[in-house]
Amino acid sequence: MAPTAMSQLPEKRLGIALLCFVLLFGAFLRVYPSAGTKYPGVDEMYYRHGLMFLVHNGFTSYPSLVRNYAKVQPTLPVAVIPPTRVTLIAAAFLWHQIFNTVPLISLRAVACSAAVLTLLISALFLYRAAGLPAAIAVSALLSCAPMQIQLAQRAYVDGVFAFTAILTLWLLWENMREASSLKWLVPYGASIALMVVTKENAAFVFVGILSILACNRWLKIGEVGLNLVIATFAGALAGAATLVIASGGLATLIQVFRASISKTYVTPYVIQTGDGPWFRYILDLIAMNPLVTLLALAALGRLSFQEAINRYFALFLAVTYLLMSNLHYGISLRYTAIWDLPLRCLAFTQIVLMAASVPPRYRTIFIPVAVAVVCAVDLSHYCLFFVQNGTYDPTATEILHQLNIVK
Repeated sequence: MAPTAMSQLPEKRLGIALLCFVLLFGAFLRVYPSAGTKYPGVDEMYYRHGLMFLVHNGFTSYPSLVRNYAKVQPTLPVAVIPPTRVTLIAAAFLWHQIFNTVPLISLRAVACSAAVLTLLISALFLYRAAGLPAAIAVSALLSCAPMQIQLAQRAYVDGVFAFTAILTLWLLWENMREASSLKWLVPYGASIALMVVTKENAAFVFVGILSILACNRWLKIGEVGLNLVIATFAGALAGAATLVIASGGLATLIQVFRASISKTYVTPYVIQTGDGPWFRYILDLIAMNPLVTLLALAALGRLSFQEAINRYFALFLAVTYLLMSNLHYGISLRYTAIWDLPLRCLAFTQIVLMAASVPPRYRTIFIPVAVAVVCAVDLSHYCLFFVQNGTYDPTATEILHQLNIVK
């Protein structure tokens, strides 16, 4: 081994140890029950109802659960969460069978596990794509992300969906950076299928993936071969087929989606909180993660992405934002959990760019201090919204009240 390589070993070991500490800290924030309000929310009650149905009737009764929804939803005055979000309910059923916990605890345990896995997968993604220092810094920023911690405290499907989306983005990256092989193609296709059966928002992520594949000529990320394209569509078809089987037939699945969408447009809560201009998400993100969002926007504004990972995330953000921000009565800050990693990666890029203008003797300390300040601000906002005020769903009205913008 060369002397330079030997001298780098202690530094690399120290970096890995620091990364492990950051991940343990982030996992603690997600596992420790810090949310100010413990009672179940509306979403949690619907998921609990679905899980209790399976507990009493067996997992093979899943098609009956979906058919019951298809019959009852058209008669209700408001939209009810559909049981087609199979991953959360199925995983909670398995958790209940193994640990014999009550349905609500089983659901929350699955959501918490997904949030921790999102943090771990993100760290591995960044380590392979941008190196150890970036993995440490971005993992620290992600550890303190308010919505990520909140999603781990509740039985939301959005945290589970964020895990499947980030997993898919990572595996797509690996397939593009290396010659596509079964060791990456099979998990990639499976992750897309898992994403499809987790939540209907998979459609937005899937369009983002197709945009990355289509624009690779300009992004210059790697290779896009026929096998990768086939795996992409095969995964989506496998997920759709799983949904059809879980629903007991294609006709029932279509009926479920039609009933859910039609009732969404007449649900008072959705009408009150789920709409707004195209920049609604930007305002919400600034309110929830002010420094991260502003730094990420500054990085995007430079339109200079020397690193492939930044080009990758920038296109994904642009495409999915364009779709999600123009969805009538379908805007929610919880849906932005899929953007937490890309935004924090871009924010760290801007911090590094800012460090270049700092005198050299202060440069080495500027980046860790800046990262620590951003983390502190994010944690303070988590405490404000979710610990002190016990916010269940961070709507624009609640955020403005808690920030004392609206009295």
